[in-house]
Amino acid sequence: MKDLQTENLNNQLKSASTEDFDSYVENLQQIPTLPEFFSSYIARHNLKASQIIRESGISSGYAYEILDGKKKNPSRDYLLALCLGAHMDLPDVQRALRIAQLGELYAKVPRDAAIMIHINNKNWNIMNINMFLEEHDLDVIVLSKK
Repeated sequence: MKDLQTENLNNQLKSASTEDFDSYVENLQQIPTLPEFFSSYIARHNLKASQIIRESGISSGYAYEILDGKKKNPSRDYLLALCLGAHMDLPDVQRALRIAQLGELYAKVPRDAAIMIHINNKNWNIMNINMFLEEHDLDVIVLSKK
């Protein structure tokens, strides 16, 4: 099971039996964790974590907890902020959201569509995105712990 693309996994499940389940789950362990994904992204794009964190608007301590895997379940907004801080394109943002099991940005959801438009136009500035969201009566990207 070399290709772990969702479409291929769905096709494999169509022909899988219950006896194949343990093997299937074992192969899923090849999917990178969120820290592994960010580490690889940072290396491929010759970035520094400090640079991503600064542009994300997240406090450095909390952001490093997410990037190091100490914070296992970041909120969707915090993860989006890190992706925006890293200037990720839409496929990479979607992959990060899938890995974290936070739900991909969905074109039929106005807030998600607005964020997608900004990403596709290479406007990763969270303040600009939040102003746009606010102007359209949509929830802003919240970066404060409750």
